[in-house]
Order: sequence, then C-alpha cells, then structure tokens
Amino acid sequence: FVGEYAEGRTPNPCLRCNEKIKFAAVLDRAVALGFDAVCTGHHARLDGGRLRRSVDAAKDQSYVLAVLSRRQLDRALFPLGWSTKDEVRAEAAQRGLAVADKPDSHDVCFIADGDTRAFLAGRLGSAPGSIVAEDGTRLGTHGGTYGFTIGQRKGLRVGAPAGDGRPRYVLDIESASRTVTIGPRESLDVCDITAQRPVWTGC
Repeated sequence: FVGEYAEGRTPNPCLRCNEKIKFAAVLDRAVALGFDAVCTGHHARLDGGRLRRSVDAAKDQSYVLAVLSRRQLDRALFPLGWSTKDEVRAEAAQRGLAVADKPDSHDVCFIADGDTRAFLAGRLGSAPGSIVAEDGTRLGTHGGTYGFTIGQRKGLRVGAPAGDGRPRYVLDIESASRTVTIGPRESLDVCDITAQRPVWTGC
C-alpha cells in the first residue's frame, strides 16, 4: 500500500485483502473446518458461476472481487448483490438489526482515523515538490505526491482558481520529480489502458 503510493499510483487494498485474506486464508480455513463456502456482504452477484455487478450500480463492489480465482468464486456467496442498498437497510430494520442505520464506510480499514495522507506521511516522510499546470507553469507546492490521486479535485491547495473559473483535477503524478500536474476535466480522458496480472475466470 505504502509502496504503491510512493510510486505515484493509488492502490486499492481491498483487492489484495479479498485475494489473499478473505478468499485465501479465511476460505481455506473454512473449507478445512468443513464449511461449504464463505458468505460476505459485498455488493456483487454470481450468476451461472460468473461474477456480475450488483443490481445497485452505485454500490457495486464486483471490481474488488475480480482478482478471485475460479476456485474461490465457486466457494463464495454474495447475497446482497441482488438487492439495492436501500432494500438491504429496510430488511435489516425489519429484522431489528442495529446496522440498519449504520453509515456507509469509505475508509481504508487499517487507517482508523481515515486520514490516508497523514498515515502515508508518517511512513514516507516529507517529500516536497511542485504542482504545475499542463504547460508546466508552477501553481503551488505540496508535501508529497502520495497525497494525490489521479482524478482528484478537492484538496489541491493551489490558492488561485483556474483562469476560466472551472475546476481543476490531478492529471498526472510523477514521483521521481515530485511533480503533480493538474488541469481541466477533459484532460482526464483515457484512450489506452495497460493492464497487469489478468485473471481469467469467465471460462
């Protein structure tokens, strides 16, 4: 997690947790104890053995499960994926469960206070650099590229608004030169994707 941020990338620790802990260590232990499967509250569906998006597109979590192997998916259950979050909350309330009104969590589970930037700063230290426009114009400074994510809009701390008054977004993070490039939303358009470690589970 820390290493990926140090390289200017934004990792999703849930991917590795699902792959290495929930559906490796926990599943293996469950099978060893005689259980048939591991059931989780992920918003995703298994349809004919294939991983599908949740019926609630706004809450879909199938992307953090896409790293699972065919063997792991065969021993997984995702019952919430067939319901919207509102329907799940309504059923929980009907059953008298305290979690019916529990706020949604968007934080990384091992960062208790939710301050990812401070967590990384404590491990990577101060690494000041420049925030620049697409043309290279220096707009401000930062304490470490690890505090930014491609597509980020808030917390850029460049002071003056863009000349056209439109919001600016993080377009590029160059960890070696400690440079964060920001610009208009349309500059975030992606034409090519380079992928690594494909997992073939559709067959």
